[in-house]
Amino acid sequence: MELHPAHVILQAVRLVIEADIPSLRSLVVSHVGVLKVKLVFRALLTYLPESTDPAVYTGFVRDLFHGALSPLDACVGPSRSTPELSDDEARRQVRKLHLLRLTEYVDLDGTSVDHLTSFLLDRAHRIDSETGALPALQQLLEPFLDHSAYLRTWAISNLLPLLRLDYEYYPDRAPEYSLRTFEALQGAEAVSSLLSEALREDHENRDIDLGRDLRGLIGPWMYGRSRKRRKLSTTKRDIYDASTSRSASALDIEGRSASADWSCVNDWLLELSIRDFSQAAKAFQQWDGPQDVDYGNWDDGVDEMNKDRDLENIIPYAQSGLAMIYSTQSPSSQVLVESNRTVYRVAELVDLRTDPGLRIEDPKSSPSQISEGFIESLSPAHLLQNDLLRTSNPLTHPTNESIEIATFTIFAAQILHSLGCLKPPKDVLITAVFATTSDQRDVFRKTLHALREGHSKSKDDSAWKRFREQILWLHDYGLSDSSQFKDTRKLSLGVFRQIDVVEIEVEFLKTLLLEGHSNLAVHIYCAHGPVPLRLEIVEKGVLEVAFGFYDNASNGNRSRGGMKKVSDLVSIFQPHFSHSEAFQQIAALLLATHSLSFYSLTLQHGVPFQPVNIRSTPDALSLIEKVLKQNPKSYTKLEDLLDIGRNLVKAGLVKSDQSTNAAQFQSTERQSAIVERRIIAKAIEAALAEGDFDTAYSYVINRLSPSEAASGRFPDTNETSNATEDDITWQAAYHAGRSPVKGISGSSELRRLEQRMELLSQALLLAPSHSLREVLSTWRDCEQDMNQLLTQESEEESKWDSRGDLTLPGGFSQEDITDIPQKPREPTRNAMNEEAPMGLFDVARGAASAFSKTAFPLRSPRLTDSTLKGLVRASQAQPKSPASSEGGGYDGEGRVRKRDLVSNMVTGGLASGIGWVLGAPPARDDL
Repeated sequence: MELHPAHVILQAVRLVIEADIPSLRSLVVSHVGVLKVKLVFRALLTYLPESTDPAVYTGFVRDLFHGALSPLDACVGPSRSTPELSDDEARRQVRKLHLLRLTEYVDLDGTSVDHLTSFLLDRAHRIDSETGALPALQQLLEPFLDHSAYLRTWAISNLLPLLRLDYEYYPDRAPEYSLRTFEALQGAEAVSSLLSEALREDHENRDIDLGRDLRGLIGPWMYGRSRKRRKLSTTKRDIYDASTSRSASALDIEGRSASADWSCVNDWLLELSIRDFSQAAKAFQQWDGPQDVDYGNWDDGVDEMNKDRDLENIIPYAQSGLAMIYSTQSPSSQVLVESNRTVYRVAELVDLRTDPGLRIEDPKSSPSQISEGFIESLSPAHLLQNDLLRTSNPLTHPTNESIEIATFTIFAAQILHSLGCLKPPKDVLITAVFATTSDQRDVFRKTLHALREGHSKSKDDSAWKRFREQILWLHDYGLSDSSQFKDTRKLSLGVFRQIDVVEIEVEFLKTLLLEGHSNLAVHIYCAHGPVPLRLEIVEKGVLEVAFGFYDNASNGNRSRGGMKKVSDLVSIFQPHFSHSEAFQQIAALLLATHSLSFYSLTLQHGVPFQPVNIRSTPDALSLIEKVLKQNPKSYTKLEDLLDIGRNLVKAGLVKSDQSTNAAQFQSTERQSAIVERRIIAKAIEAALAEGDFDTAYSYVINRLSPSEAASGRFPDTNETSNATEDDITWQAAYHAGRSPVKGISGSSELRRLEQRMELLSQALLLAPSHSLREVLSTWRDCEQDMNQLLTQESEEESKWDSRGDLTLPGGFSQEDITDIPQKPREPTRNAMNEEAPMGLFDVARGAASAFSKTAFPLRSPRLTDSTLKGLVRASQAQPKSPASSEGGGYDGEGRVRKRDLVSNMVTGGLASGIGWVLGAPPARDDL
């Protein structure tokens, strides 16, 4: 009995629900006219349980679509009808089946795919949404991959990445995306989703698996993007061009779309390099880019056109490698190693040469591919993150020049790293190409500082010799030693290119000296033959370091600390600068400082003395004065103090008082003489302050003498310098002479008065005219004290004699003694020298006698009556002593007694006879 078509459809649906595929096959064969291919696909799509094993119906589906069902299949089983339903009821139930429509998929050329492809894709989505069993999808689609390129593309770009992500690569992770959700992912979101698992910190094989995921996940996913693989739509086909031919513009749009998709991968790698450069670099080295795709067993139908397009995308991918190098801010050694490998990988990808033979131990290579025009085309904007991947960026677009400059930039960064200055390649390039002179100088100083900090304990001269070669290579990347660039314009390229080579050599010389490699410095900069610096420049650098050691020394002993370094430095270099005045000065400074270190010396506010105080003190001799004040009995070490003063003069720390330009040796010797007098004067003051008059007296008599200009020792000196010495001398003598001596009596007191008067007489010889009154007044006070002591002594002797006469046996009584007048005897010269005090007359006579032999003839024919009259008038102007003010000096008529006249004449003679020194007015003859 022939069944109504409605009954046939209902029976087919029932068999589909029951998953009775053999009976369905028989039914379809028996009712080919009713059960069309599309109708059966819709029934299967709507009512076939998703849990059904695809192997049960994939063969039937293929045979159904290709019309390969055999008539023998009709005998598989009897057809079962539904006699209880009428035809009308059957038609009504058919209308209620609501069979799903097949989605209309459109290929790249605008044509729709066939019903089998649509059914398989829709069936795959339903299985995924209901069960999530991706292996079932693989079982469903794998037999049909050769049927449709569209189906293969879809399976490779969607199913294959999800299968590997959830079941092969990371089976322990919970599935995150459904098939439809994954299909909707675009660009950066999809790339990040596929590669996020490899970046997890708890993942054991991060370094290996990231490259594998790029090859096995991103590559297949990008395969569909590069073919513009799907156009999911339920709209009508009229949205596409009916033409099957594709214009050149369409091909261009497709190519740009593919590049845009691959740019997401490049952007992701660039962003990863900022966060974790090592991870990104290793992934770049493990993956060959768009041409390196793992299709598994599904690559048989991959078209050649897509492979050619992948080759074109190698250039942007290689550019991302160079971009990663300039994006990282990490200066670690691992980053530099990975950067170097990345550059070689870029050159390999684009088939360019890059092997300049750079070795940190011996940097001798120089750029050969870079031109000045290329350097001038670079801009700081090319290093911005959003500009690194632009194809117009000359710094990252793979060329011989961009690869070579990246190679030398990384090499320069490695050299800086070995020297202790950590900088990423980006900062090194900025310094080498765009930095100003001050910026490069700052980097240079930081490099030397880091070199000292990192290798302060290194005693290997060969290592420091290598450091110098590396620094000089950084100046211009070895171009100065390259014969290729000889007699041509040099490149504007080099970390220290704007710093003069002389400055670099000088600073490195100082670094060698600071680190104690003086012998190496002598070998490099003072050896016979060609040397990099002139000797005067070397001398200046050595002295600067020496004074730096000196100023930072905490103790003046030359056998310890900074002073020892200065001493060693001077001893090593002085043979090469034997005629250098500066080396002689610093040697003298060392001697003076070493001698001062044996004294206790504290400056203001309790600050202990340091060597730098000698150079910072305006008057270095003031330190000797502090030594005398703070060290008891230090005045007794006069020779030591004088040596310190002489060395300070030789060191140039005592300003000359001369007004003429004499020869240096003469001026230094003359200045030393003045300084010696100043020190002796200070020692005299210190001795007097401590009550040691004998030492002060000895220093004045034996150490201080009038100016020696007249004696011929300094024939070229002027009167000003002589006056300076005499001024020091008379003040010291006067200070010692006016100082009273306490705690003594008797003959010792008389002896002290004699010494004081002797000192005052020397002060009288040298004192200026305006100070004579003061000196004479002090001298007369001493004379008065002397007279009083003599009178007291004479009275005591008379009393002693009288008492002896009374107590001796057989003596006379007081009444028997009569005064017998005796002629007074004038004391002999010897008696006067031993017992009598030195009178003013004797002072004047001694002074006149001394000066008649040296400075001027006091006893000359010009000492006439008129001169004597002047002496009388000068004597009357002098203040009278107490002895003469009692009336004994005048008679009753107001006339001057003869002996007083003589005394006043001598005093006046002193004033007029040596008036040219004292500044006294000449005597008039009208007296």
